[in-house]
Amino acid sequence: MKRILTVALLLIPALNAFSDVIYYPKQKSFFSYSAEFIYSFEKVNKPKTTTCLWGGIGVVGSFNNFSEPAAGLELAIERRYYFQENTFKHLFISGYLGVAHMNDLKDISDFGIVPGFKINYKGQLSPETVIEPYISLSLPFTWEVEDFDKYITLPVITLGIRIGLCNLKEK
Repeated sequence: MKRILTVALLLIPALNAFSDVIYYPKQKSFFSYSAEFIYSFEKVNKPKTTTCLWGGIGVVGSFNNFSEPAAGLELAIERRYYFQENTFKHLFISGYLGVAHMNDLKDISDFGIVPGFKINYKGQLSPETVIEPYISLSLPFTWEVEDFDKYITLPVITLGIRIGLCNLKEK
């Protein structure tokens, strides 16, 4: 596990992506893409719904600006609706509310609150490891950490992928 975390931390500056909860501080495009490493705790509420609390790290960019990535830490709560009863994997839709701290590794350090919706697919790589490609629509509300100037960015459509550990707690 320590090796996986070490490799993940070393890969962050090399990746160039955009995520649903982490956001690109210099956003000028409606379309972005993402890569994240997460840990999630998912609790079953009903035969087709769960509540998921997750946190992670990721690197962000924009389809308009591949050469200037930003890295971030994120935490979110998500309500998931699966299309098959008692099968908490494969295709699902969700609504989420997250917070993130972003840094472009040069001069921007932002805090953001990000609500959104997404369509996911949850695949099992092992009993505890998941891969989740998704498409999301979000609207980040951001503040610069140093000046605490508030910015409201444009709605963003994100194509992304999350890889991580998932702890599913059934009733």
